[in-house]
Amino acid sequence: MRREGWRVLLAAVLATALSQPVWAAADGAAVPPGGFREGVHYQRIDPPQPVQGGEGVDVVELLWYGCRTCFILQPALARWRSRHEGEIHYRRMAAITHGGMTLLARAFYAARALGVEEQIHGPLFTAIHRHHRRLEDEAALEEFFAEQGVEPAAFRRALNSRFVARKLRQARIMSRRYGIRGAPTLVVAGRYRVDPSMVHSPEEMMAVLDHLLRLANEAASKDM
Repeated sequence: MRREGWRVLLAAVLATALSQPVWAAADGAAVPPGGFREGVHYQRIDPPQPVQGGEGVDVVELLWYGCRTCFILQPALARWRSRHEGEIHYRRMAAITHGGMTLLARAFYAARALGVEEQIHGPLFTAIHRHHRRLEDEAALEEFFAEQGVEPAAFRRALNSRFVARKLRQARIMSRRYGIRGAPTLVVAGRYRVDPSMVHSPEEMMAVLDHLLRLANEAASKDM
């Protein structure tokens, strides 16, 4: 990788590390006295942002594959999603707060364009954070995708497609509108967001998400 490319990636890693804490272990969740509070355990998004149609409360996971906290959060999120199956409309979006996050965001949307998002999702996190692979340029990502059964030519076409370019623009806009500081961030009903700086463990984050689901359902009932 060229020296300037490495500097961009290093800047991205440092910026994300400074904005979001890395949980060393999965601690238990406890609801604080008085419950979860706006401005402390979550933030209200003002103005509220549009939600995607579908059954259940819209929940958006904004992630970046270079983020270790995103990787640590995955098992807890998978259990939470399973527990709320049928209650939520869950979707992933690339978090883009600066240019250093763009390459892995392109890989994320290339996987979606190719219909292999679920096939790639776990292995890509594992390759970077467990096996410490340096997937820092297009060639390295092409090799990784090939290992997952994706033809190199198909990967290159997807990576440079209009679909991916459009999704990147949307991700940049929504990252800004949601007011995120980094990855991971969870957005509920286009109204509330929570990130690791507001909680102490994945379990506490899931408890906050439960609270935000209740708030979203209460707001929806009042609007009926």
